[in-house]
Amino acid sequence: MRFSVHVQPGARVPKVGGSKAGSLSVRVSERAVEGAANEAVIVAVARALGVKPREIRLVHGRQSRRKLLEVAGHDDDELAGALHELRNAP
Repeated sequence: MRFSVHVQPGARVPKVGGSKAGSLSVRVSERAVEGAANEAVIVAVARALGVKPREIRLVHGRQSRRKLLEVAGHDDDELAGALHELRNAP
């Protein structure tokens, strides 16, 4: 399953939840230096979805705040439900 995320690197308070322009909002404290923020996004999203970080792949947007992620090896319906809840979180 693929989905888009909007990343805010260097955030004071890391958080996965909410929606920005139809994408899952992800805030990480790491700065966008040498891929640190990308790795932090993958770890944060994996925790929020209850999957392993190695099961998430960054498909597009390495140098952009808007990224396309792919989760492999899980039921798409369960992931879609979890994403829906995360997007609608305050």
